[in-house]
Amino acid sequence: MTSMRSLRRPVLIRDLTWLTLGALAALGGRLVQIHQRQRDHLLSWTDRQRRSVISIPARRGTIADANGRVMAASSRVPSVFADPNLITDCQTTARRLAAVLNLDDRILADDLARRLDRRFFWVKRRVSTEEAEAVKALKLPGIGILHEGQRHYPMDERFAHGLGFLSTDGQALAGLELKFDGVLRGQDGYTTVVTDARRRPIFTDKEAYKAPRDGSHVVLTIDTAVQAFAEQALSAAVEQFGAQGGSVIVMAPRTGEVLALANVPTFNPNHYGDYPDSVRCNAAIQSPVEPGSTFKPFIAAGAVEEKLTWPGDRIFCHNGLYVVGRRRLHDHHPYGTLTFEEVLIKSSNIGMAILGQRMGNARLHHYVTRFGFGEPTGIELPGEDAGIVLPLRRWTSYSTTSIPMGQEVAVTPLQLAVAFSTLLNDGVRLRPRVVRGIVGPDGSVEQDFSRPVVVGQVVSPSVARRMVEDILVRVVEEGTGKKASIAGYRVAGKTGTAQMPYRDRGGYEPDAYVSSFVGAAPADEPRALVYLSITRPKKTLGYYGGTVAAPAVGEILAKTLAYLGVPPSEERQDTKLVSRVPDVHD
Repeated sequence: MTSMRSLRRPVLIRDLTWLTLGALAALGGRLVQIHQRQRDHLLSWTDRQRRSVISIPARRGTIADANGRVMAASSRVPSVFADPNLITDCQTTARRLAAVLNLDDRILADDLARRLDRRFFWVKRRVSTEEAEAVKALKLPGIGILHEGQRHYPMDERFAHGLGFLSTDGQALAGLELKFDGVLRGQDGYTTVVTDARRRPIFTDKEAYKAPRDGSHVVLTIDTAVQAFAEQALSAAVEQFGAQGGSVIVMAPRTGEVLALANVPTFNPNHYGDYPDSVRCNAAIQSPVEPGSTFKPFIAAGAVEEKLTWPGDRIFCHNGLYVVGRRRLHDHHPYGTLTFEEVLIKSSNIGMAILGQRMGNARLHHYVTRFGFGEPTGIELPGEDAGIVLPLRRWTSYSTTSIPMGQEVAVTPLQLAVAFSTLLNDGVRLRPRVVRGIVGPDGSVEQDFSRPVVVGQVVSPSVARRMVEDILVRVVEEGTGKKASIAGYRVAGKTGTAQMPYRDRGGYEPDAYVSSFVGAAPADEPRALVYLSITRPKKTLGYYGGTVAAPAVGEILAKTLAYLGVPPSEERQDTKLVSRVPDVHD
């Protein structure tokens, strides 16, 4: 028995020896495999585990008006975040954190517990400096502070529809913020921090660093002083006439620069979420309506260009009733024979219908589109509507007499302002501009948009000047636009009163109007043009364009010309305008 045990012991020792040697050989082989084949992968994995790449956000560029006044800017504000993976006690952490951040500790504890598999979670964004310091003082594991960019609009509602806004996460959502997001945003940088097993920073890897490139700045053609004049006058007119809303545009007609653009109702981009989409809609470029009589000068200019009428041409207006087939056209006053100029000055629908018949649909369509209707103007604002101009093949005999009166088409306030500027600019149509240039973060000019952009010659200079001097000035001095007159200046303008069509069927809504006026001064060398429209004024308070819109345009023009330092004409400084014809309406 003893001998058998003695024989087995060497066998066991031998077997264990071989097993040990085999295990060591396998381990050695594995070590060789790891070293030769997996070394780079494992070192990379280890390096990633102990390194944290921290983004360094670029500062978003500012948006400034034509005089450098800041309209949109960014600042750095603290936000509190959590790394739930490093939190050992969610209840305690939530209780202490909620006390300084004014949060519900039970909700916060649940949020942390549900995110234990995540490495990042916003606890509270954009906190005060005092709250951030209180959080730091707690020294809670897994809780930290990051600084985010916050967009500010220091002028609140001023030019809100043009500026647009950013989401809470810094995403551009509307307006110039969206259009020039790539320019304003810049490029984020990063830094790499080496951490210990508990993700505590040990040192910064200076070689793994990229500095952020701050965003460039956008300089506008908007002048906030003129913008204020326009907004105040528009708001007052909307309130005075109990209207649903309105839009206004102020332009420099010889350059295409937009000095002001506003809508009522408006909103504050600092709190854009408090307003419905309908209020945030930029109606001045997105809400086309039938223009009514403000459309007549463009058709009349085309008729003169085609030599189908001429100054002094006598047009019989059928004493206020003109029957065309089954259609019956009316004027607000029964006119007999009017000169071509008087058709515009007194805004005769019948006189314009007769001009339309002389031109025919093909010529009408040509000039409507040449003045820019039916296509976007190209302004640097997102969401611009092209308006409505039907293809020529869809025009009928009704179109022949409707188009000259500003019916069967829909235009935006901006399109109308651009077209009127074309007449003031010797028949040359310019692309409207709201951005003057882009300035880099170092102050260098990256892009210069200050030169006028010519779209084309629409009518000859002689025809354009005749329309302005012989007709549109007289509209203000003698006709429907007298309430837009300014002592010391010759104002050229045109009124419009358009009915609003039903959206879901043919015909027009009763007592629903868009009352408008477009005017510019000084007429011989126009420095400012104002187009203003009022939507759905209460009929009992007044609804004609000459009553509702013209006074506000006159007020804006007067303040703008004084602000720009445009001197009055010497011969008109002490002259009061005297009407040579009875009051007429439009």
